[in-house]
Amino acid sequence: MKFKGRKTGKRYLIPVSYYEYSKQRLVCVTDRPNIWWRNLISIEEIEIIFRGKMLKASVEVECENDELIKAHLAALCEHSRVDGFFAKVRYKQGKPIEEDLKRAASRMTSIEINLPT
Repeated sequence: MKFKGRKTGKRYLIPVSYYEYSKQRLVCVTDRPNIWWRNLISIEEIEIIFRGKMLKASVEVECENDELIKAHLAALCEHSRVDGFFAKVRYKQGKPIEEDLKRAASRMTSIEINLPT
């Protein structure tokens, strides 16, 4: 994702792992201590490279609703075990462990990327 810093105007280009939540919505999570996501809170539009195309998209950031973050993290972990590894989520019989998801969600931020129609 590509965006400008809200205070400095500095350009950021951040690679993210995502889950295609619906046809028009992508979801990713990041650790709350990573401060780059705070630039997205008051931003109206970002640019992303999605399936080889540069697109403009809107973004919604959630850093307080741990239940929503847990749901997004679960979907991401089911989609990619690499994301589970970085979130410190273990698996049992191929499914993310609920307690690990709950613990991880409490230290994560969810970012929803809304694609153009």
